[in-house]
Amino acid sequence: MDIEGGSNWQKYRPGNEPYLGARLLEGLPYLCGKRGKFVVGLFAYLRWVDDVVDENNYLTRRQKLVFLERQMGIVGGFAPEKVLSMEETFSELPWECVPEKEVRHRVNIILGSVADDADHQGFKVRTDREVRHYNWRTIWPVVDCLFLVLNGKPMREDASMMRLLDAYMKIGSLEGLADDLQQGVVKLPMGSDCGGNTSVDEVLERYDERMFYREKVKNLREIESNLGAFMRLDIPSWQKFACIVYLGRTLLKKTLFMNRGRAVRGL
Repeated sequence: MDIEGGSNWQKYRPGNEPYLGARLLEGLPYLCGKRGKFVVGLFAYLRWVDDVVDENNYLTRRQKLVFLERQMGIVGGFAPEKVLSMEETFSELPWECVPEKEVRHRVNIILGSVADDADHQGFKVRTDREVRHYNWRTIWPVVDCLFLVLNGKPMREDASMMRLLDAYMKIGSLEGLADDLQQGVVKLPMGSDCGGNTSVDEVLERYDERMFYREKVKNLREIESNLGAFMRLDIPSWQKFACIVYLGRTLLKKTLFMNRGRAVRGL
């Protein structure tokens, strides 16, 4: 397995992302100093890992999982003889300014969710429960790690916050339906039975115009009804305000512009 990639870590910075939420992270070094720089560097490392797994079709499923096992080892403290440039970027983050043990634990949970995606390539079916747990394993450590780095302590979420995060992920999976299917991954529930495989046609048949709209409305309402969860987090007021404004903008944008036609474009 030959993986280089990332000799210029700048290409993976959040400012190069198409999503506003990611691009806003570029301002954190100005607001939070070294902790903000840590967030930018960690984002770049995780974006590189995700790109290696998602964009390199020449890698087999097994090779992707071996690569992710290597990254989990590095995050856990293993030092390989030959270090790739983005792995070096991760090691050189200003660890002295964050709770290192807790942050490394969150990063490994994030890598575990990437491995889950790699393991589910080939249109493996997920149930409602599996999707909900996958969403939590994916988004919770990202959000909690962000606040842990910025504030030096966990955000202390409640059940309402977890419902919001699950709904937010489901909206992303609806909107990114074409991209996921092109990678052979299904992140939306397909039924109550565990195991088995599906196909692009079966997913599109299940998530027709009616089902897509129903799921969109249900999850946007779930986000709206749980927005107050941010006010109960153990984070500074300015961060609560920023999160609520961002999600309010997201609700408006998805309500007006998100539809099945755009979500399946390119298939």
